[in-house]
Amino acid sequence: MTFLHPAYFLALLGLLPLIAVYFLKVRPARKPVTAFFLWRAVLDQKKNTALFHRLRDLLSLLLTALALLAIVLAMTAPQARRDQRKDLLLIIDNSASMNALDNGRARLAVAREIALDIVRGLNADQQAAVATVSMDVQYQSHFTTNPKALHDAIRRIEPSDCPLRPEALDLLAAGAPAMDHCRLILISDGCRFIADAGRAIELIKIGSNQGNVGFVSCDLHLFQGRSTRVGFYYRLASSFEADVATDIVVTYGPEDRIVKVIPVTVKPGINAPEFITIEGGGPGLWRASLDLQDALANDNVAFMALPPKRPVKVAVESDYGFFLVNSVDAFARTSGELEYVQPGDADVVLTHGVIPQTDRAIVFGLREGSDWCGQVGSEISDVLARIRIEGHPVLADCDVDSIPFVGARHVTPPEDSLVIVETATRVPLIYRVRQGGRLALVINMDPIESEFYYSAWFPVLVYNGARHLMGRQETWPSACSIGESVPLPEVLNDRGPTTVTIGDGAAPFPVSGPSYGPIRKVGFHTIENAAGKWSLGVNLFAPAETLLDNRDVADTSLPLNRGRPLSSVLAVIALLLLLIECVLYHRRKVG
Repeated sequence: MTFLHPAYFLALLGLLPLIAVYFLKVRPARKPVTAFFLWRAVLDQKKNTALFHRLRDLLSLLLTALALLAIVLAMTAPQARRDQRKDLLLIIDNSASMNALDNGRARLAVAREIALDIVRGLNADQQAAVATVSMDVQYQSHFTTNPKALHDAIRRIEPSDCPLRPEALDLLAAGAPAMDHCRLILISDGCRFIADAGRAIELIKIGSNQGNVGFVSCDLHLFQGRSTRVGFYYRLASSFEADVATDIVVTYGPEDRIVKVIPVTVKPGINAPEFITIEGGGPGLWRASLDLQDALANDNVAFMALPPKRPVKVAVESDYGFFLVNSVDAFARTSGELEYVQPGDADVVLTHGVIPQTDRAIVFGLREGSDWCGQVGSEISDVLARIRIEGHPVLADCDVDSIPFVGARHVTPPEDSLVIVETATRVPLIYRVRQGGRLALVINMDPIESEFYYSAWFPVLVYNGARHLMGRQETWPSACSIGESVPLPEVLNDRGPTTVTIGDGAAPFPVSGPSYGPIRKVGFHTIENAAGKWSLGVNLFAPAETLLDNRDVADTSLPLNRGRPLSSVLAVIALLLLLIECVLYHRRKVG
């Protein structure tokens, strides 16, 4: 027991005058009476009750003395623990594992109660702030001595679908030596908490190891040629100590039609991946659900979305159409991402030596003269190509050093052109030009003279160019993990915003930039812009959160006062004692 203000013990000297008042006797005045026998009965009764009156007065003295003692102790601010009484930064873990149930209660609810209890234990001049942590640290309140503001901030904390990133605490831990006046208190189940990185952070551990099964990976693959045959890949993890037998129920479409029930036996730990073929499905929304009750519900459902096949329609305008058509068919027959059509129905026109009057075009070879693709001059010899924009989608899976840029010409492209590959003297070899709503990808070479149509890079370049011009250069996954970012479909002519809708009935919100993320919400995310509409399944997929294993995590918190301060309890006791004495006094006065 420690006392923050021991000087107030001097107030106990007030017991001396209090005792003196109770033991002070008033000598009665003498008065003559005419009939003594009338007072004899009264005097005899008083003599018989003298002991009771003395005991009654002693009880009154005891109650008043105890009340004074309680008031003095309350003034000294006694502390049951050796709390350092520094300012506190309360960091509440609201990651996915904090949604797990321990004895029927969510861990986050327990963490909030502990935080509220700590706030109740603050003294009048002690400040505190509240923050949450999952993928990052987010402050819910600034440092304040206002208990109501802290209580409101704690009660506002909502559960998150995100896993805990220990790196999120590194910045706080690194700055802890400069914050001698403050203690960093993490209230968490300890899953993924790294003691070395968070040594300056005290952990109040809650929860114990619980039995749980969940998906840690999932994917879908649509087989080519048959739109109703799908490959389903999954991987499970379990924190149970014994094998668990359950079913995976796979549903498809907006009506969640059951297409497959897969009996599984899940072993403790992370299980080996499994692959199964499912008949009777296709592009659209898919769910895989575990048919069991366990500690954590967040990882019992896997959301997946197969995008429909939207091949880019490519037409050919050239005297050497045979080679160009074959480059389109190479991907039309395999991936189905391209489709050869007649010029009137085309999304992209593939040409050799001419600039077609269309909105999208891939142009091989340039003729001398002037066009909207630039000022074209004489032929170049001894071309040495170098990449100007590393990682550009047009160059995906393509070896530029192996491309013979035979027949390339000097060219000065328009000012707003995007040069992707150029020579050492900065002559564009592969570049994109724009004129109003028209776009063209120019490959500055002669594929016939160089016999480039025999190269494996020829159809790859056509494939990449056609998808890039239509904003479909990225292959969308069917499912991804919380915290990931996905590239947005590129709209090359800037027509309209890109919006995202999460779930059914939610309002869409705009996003900008080259990617969407990091994603923080589990479920189906629909991304839409002028390039098209795509759906994406977002899932927890975090083994550390699914396994709920905190057996090796130790509570590292130092003594910390919680609950109602002892001084307030003593003040209440003093008031009760004075109330009792007041009642007894009035009973004596009435007689």
